[in-house]
Order: sequence, then structure tokens, then C-alpha cells
Amino acid sequence: MQAENGDIYSNWLGRDVTETQRMDQHALGWLLHPLVARLLQSIPTPRIADLATGTGIFLRWLAGDYRRAQLDGYDVSSDMWQSDGVADFSTADVKKPFPDDLHGSYDLVHIRYLIIAMAPEDWEVVLQNAIQLLRPGGVIQWEEPAMSQVQHVRGRPDSTCSTMTRLSLGFRTKKMQEQLTHGWSELPDLMKGQGLSDIYTDVTSSDRLPETRQALTENGRVALFGSLRMRSAKNLPGAVSNEEIDRLEKLAIQDIASGCYVRYDIHTAVGFKPER
Repeated sequence: MQAENGDIYSNWLGRDVTETQRMDQHALGWLLHPLVARLLQSIPTPRIADLATGTGIFLRWLAGDYRRAQLDGYDVSSDMWQSDGVADFSTADVKKPFPDDLHGSYDLVHIRYLIIAMAPEDWEVVLQNAIQLLRPGGVIQWEEPAMSQVQHVRGRPDSTCSTMTRLSLGFRTKKMQEQLTHGWSELPDLMKGQGLSDIYTDVTSSDRLPETRQALTENGRVALFGSLRMRSAKNLPGAVSNEEIDRLEKLAIQDIASGCYVRYDIHTAVGFKPER
């Protein structure tokens, strides 16, 4: 399913106020890999591009530590931008080449959680476009969750996970499961194939901090039910009634309150553009 402006993301999760708030709460894995932070700290006024920036939350997180940096966010849609004046935003489809005047402009190009908007053939294209933006010696940091391997786990002996598990599996249709299987596991090889060097990878578990498990699972619940309600409103194939959605949501909330939590791995890939 492809939106006319290339915005596949909005077909699944939308870009309304609820989704904007959810994205701002979805913080996992590295903010900056130590090697990336070391590079930026050596540059007096680093230029940083955040692709598929969404709300711009990554740039707002960076702003406090990199007050002299030029922070630029690019997204196919402006609907969720929340800048607070710390970053400049421009519309851009990361699946298409950037203007020539931006080539070689950035010390860091950052990409995060793009998987829901990616077809299997998109990953290399987006990487190529990101590399064009890098200065020699610049770095790409790309984080993606292994969403094809999501599990809902009982946190206590009396926890229930049946509704959250059912909804998660229902969201991952055969076509969606194929989409979610690609990318996160291929990024290091894609980076090597595109000529990046000093490639590093890291894997972090979403449930590594017990105190964040409930909030993260709640974040996922909001995404799942936001998608269900949007598909119902558009009367898309497989949509269910609002009454059934309300019933399921009550059961999902009970699952989470009982100690059910979500688990998946977050993969980070870092690659440097050779100095030549």
C-alpha cells in the first residue's frame, strides 16, 4: 500500500496528535554511539541531518549537548514537526536523491525507526541517498528494531498477554512480516557494499531496563490501536468495528496492568565515509 506522496508510514500509523505524542515518548537504544559522539566532539560546529525526522525529537535531544551544531531534520511530511526553535526542518523523501547543494554537507546523518515505511528494495536506496549527504570522514548512524521478532512476555506468574499477542500477530500480516524482516539485519553489509568503512554494530534489548517496560509496552499499544482505528475509519480491508476495537483495548490495558511487556532487539549500525 503506497501513499501518493510516498508516505507509507501514514497508511499504517497516521500523523495525528496521538501519534506525535507517542513518537516523542519512544526512546530506546543509543542516542549517539560513542564513536559518533567522539567525532562530533572534535568538530567545533558539526552539521547533523536527521532523516525521516518525524517530530524532530532526536534533534531536540541533541540540542542541549551540541549547542553550536547545525541541526537539520528532513521528512516526507511536515505534520509532526515540533522544533522548539532548535532545528531547521525541510520536506524531503529519503527514498529520492537530495539536491546537489546538500551533497557533502553533513558530519552526521542519522536515521531511526524507518522500518514501518520501508519496502525490501528501499533500504539500499535510502542508504545511498544518506551517504551523498556526508562529508568525507562523516558518519551514518542508523537504528532499527527487529519488529518481525516482537514478543509479549509475562512479567509475573499471574500476567496475561493473550490480547496484546493476538493484536501484534494480527498487525504482522504475511506482507507486513516480509517487510519487517528486512533492513535491520542487512545494514552492516549494505554499508560495506556502499563503500563505508569502520563499520560497527550493536544490539540492545528493549526490555533491558525493568522500569521502562510498562511505558514501552503502553507505547506499542497506542500504536496498534491507533492503526486499528485509522483503518476502521477508512473502511480498509480487514478493518473491525469501533465497538470491537473498544472491547479489545480494554483487554489489552488489562494485559499491561497485569505485567505483560513487549520485547524485541534494537540494531544499531555505524559507518564512516572514507576521507578521500
